Amino acid sequence: MIRLATLSDLEAIWTLRQETSALLKSRNIDQWQHQNPSRTTFIRDIESGEFFVYEKSGQIVGMIAIKSGIERTYLTIYDGAWGDDLPYQTIHRLAVKKDYLGTSIAKEMLDYAELIAKQRNTPYIRIDTYFTNMNAIRLFKNQGYILRGWIILEPGEGDLRRLAFDKKLED
Repeated sequence: MIRLATLSDLEAIWTLRQETSALLKSRNIDQWQHQNPSRTTFIRDIESGEFFVYEKSGQIVGMIAIKSGIERTYLTIYDGAWGDDLPYQTIHRLAVKKDYLGTSIAKEMLDYAELIAKQRNTPYIRIDTYFTNMNAIRLFKNQGYILRGWIILEPGEGDLRRLAFDKKLED
């Protein structure tokens, strides 16, 4: 079941964030290896009503942020262009518990993001991932997202370049 996250979910969300960081590190992916996403980021997402968890048998096994508004890091795209200049939803912080990888949970959360985008009357989604995160790249492409170029994240640690994808939803 996918539901809005609450602050009482924060510890389980943080545990999933740490598990995901370790998994990415074991795959030599620099994503989530530094300060972001921070606890403060998750708290802001939850308080703004833009963070969702996938709960199975009372355990949080997946998470996703579905954000409205302009994503500053998407204002400039390199080696390409966005498919449209429409209002959009941005997906961030998509993760699935290690024991549930290879199930349909990530796909279900992306499908849910599409439902939310339509409910918010912004049937256009943008998402990004690290250059070598082949699992995420494959997932996005299988879900109909189109690689549009690359973007640079806000200043921080590590490699800030990310592949940028988008998808315009059918009515």
